[in-house]
Amino acid sequence: MSRKPPLVPSLSRRAVLVGGGTLLAAPALMRRSALAEGPWPTRSVRLIVPFAAGGTTDLLARLTAAKLSEEFGQQFVVENKPGAGGNIATDFVAKSEPDGYTFIVGTPGTHAINRFVYKAMPFDPVKDITPVIIIARVPNLFSVTPALPVTTVEEFIKLAKAKPGTLFYSTPGLGSTAHVATELFKSMTGVDIVHVPYKGSAPSLTDLVAGRVHLTIDNLPASQPFAESGAIRAIAVSTATRWPLLPKLPTIAEAGVPGYDAAAWFTIAAPAKTPKEIITRVNASVNAFIKSEDGTQRLRKLGAEPAGGSPEEMAANVAAETEKWGKVAQFAGIKPE
Repeated sequence: MSRKPPLVPSLSRRAVLVGGGTLLAAPALMRRSALAEGPWPTRSVRLIVPFAAGGTTDLLARLTAAKLSEEFGQQFVVENKPGAGGNIATDFVAKSEPDGYTFIVGTPGTHAINRFVYKAMPFDPVKDITPVIIIARVPNLFSVTPALPVTTVEEFIKLAKAKPGTLFYSTPGLGSTAHVATELFKSMTGVDIVHVPYKGSAPSLTDLVAGRVHLTIDNLPASQPFAESGAIRAIAVSTATRWPLLPKLPTIAEAGVPGYDAAAWFTIAAPAKTPKEIITRVNASVNAFIKSEDGTQRLRKLGAEPAGGSPEEMAANVAAETEKWGKVAQFAGIKPE
């Protein structure tokens, strides 16, 4: 059986000489390999996206990857691994070698929500994943297919109550912020609408445009181009207050559901035990980019607001969001599937 050539030739020669002793030390040596071989990175780095291309996670990943490639002189390559609400991609990263060459662009689903939606989690989002940074926060747009005869949230609620079980809402997948945001909406209004999960925002929104589904409460960066073209009708935002870039669009709370508040956030994370030096370098690079004038403008053009901060701050945010959405899942009656 062939073996992958070692990253450090001199280390490989020692392995041949000392035999079994080196095998025992291999895990620790592999964890240090990214640093031992010289300045990181010396080859391409993968950014794993847990949803299909074209959605918010994918857009933010590609924007960030381009900047990291420019700064570090190696390609940061975006790979889409959709499925199971992000669990397939996150499990892949959790089980990848912690050498600084594999990261995940995560969401509230992968970090905090999926544990309440899936019966069997193949990874522990706290123990197996190391926080790096929160890239951005975004609101969700409450959007309907143009064929639906409603222009306000109140009108949608009235129609849904008049025709229980006949309206369908789409999401990028089980455990996505769109999923729990809509279930929160259902629990607060009493409407009976049917969930249709997809493998990403792009196919979800495509079916909304076509009228195969009637509603989605999905991330602004993914939804906004469709809304601006008139392909879908955006009638509210999900945050507690109006979004600065869309001041004329009411919040769901203003439009008939007092107290409603839901938003999404997007992160970079790594396999547990990834060298701290690498985590620190990626964190510093992304922080500098998203807080620069150019980075801020690019994010806002996508409909996202720069976040940033330390890995510790990301960990605290994940813990708080896990508690929040756990209560929502219980309140809304979301059952693991």
